[in-house]
Amino acid sequence: MGEDIIVLISGGDQPHLGTITAGARLEPIQTVQLQNHKEFYITEEIAVRLRKEFAGNFAICCGAHLDHATKDEIRVLTDMAIQLGKELIGELKQAR
Repeated sequence: MGEDIIVLISGGDQPHLGTITAGARLEPIQTVQLQNHKEFYITEEIAVRLRKEFAGNFAICCGAHLDHATKDEIRVLTDMAIQLGKELIGELKQAR
């Protein structure tokens, strides 16, 4: 897709599409939150980093559900997904 990037983050007990965040370096970040999903905590954090590193458009689709997750488990999973996003950006920078 040229300089454009699509990132898919899914997992847990019930992978799904919960949140989509899109943007570009010179455009505002836009998020679509489906139903009451809260994956925007992940997608928007990664979007801010992508926006600084890439000239193209990007979309981040995310949906992960863990049955009966505690607040601590949600925090750990969110932190892990954000770390993976950072690693992805590092890999993409090396590939240029």
